[in-house]
Amino acid sequence: MKKSLSAFLLGCLFLSSSLLSAQSGFGLRFASNINYFPRGDEHQLVEHFYTTGILGFFFSNYKERHGFELGLNVVYKNGDDKGLPNFPVVMRDFGLGGENVGITSAEMDLKVGPRFGFVNPKIGYVIGYRFQQTGFLKDGLDQGIVNWYLMLPFGASVNLPTNYGSVGFGAYYNVGLLNVLKNPGPGTGSIYDGGRQRYINFEIVVTMDRF
Repeated sequence: MKKSLSAFLLGCLFLSSSLLSAQSGFGLRFASNINYFPRGDEHQLVEHFYTTGILGFFFSNYKERHGFELGLNVVYKNGDDKGLPNFPVVMRDFGLGGENVGITSAEMDLKVGPRFGFVNPKIGYVIGYRFQQTGFLKDGLDQGIVNWYLMLPFGASVNLPTNYGSVGFGAYYNVGLLNVLKNPGPGTGSIYDGGRQRYINFEIVVTMDRF
């Protein structure tokens, strides 16, 4: 009995070590951002929270102690009721004034970090381009929006092994590094503060092994 129990425990340890030694594969990301503009009132940007839906594809390569993740995402929220419908909660405005923000963008994200078992702390960059945006400014204002955005994410994910790869979830706080508003007077030599975007990201991921 003791020998059987010892063999079983050794088998479990070997299986867990092999699962943790390397996790590489391609996966799908289903996520939502809770967006806001810090000090939005100073820049005449909307002050309420709004959520956007995200569908992404990524490659993940994690070894025993570290790894990276590289992905492409589509970010969407309908702002004029003419495109695809919004999903409840993950694509909606939370303001009291009837505001309606709309956005369609594509982005690439790179995250790297250490590994502690099934927990992966991460930091990296998210660079994106807004093909369409509406409702960023308060009513009656007209100023250009910068199409490019660059975010600095901080967070972590938990990935649990399955028969086909792994499933997991993650949470990140993203800090915007570029202005939201275009400089109305370029060439003056002064530093222009056009507001920043920030958001909290929640994701669910499914990863398939390469082999």
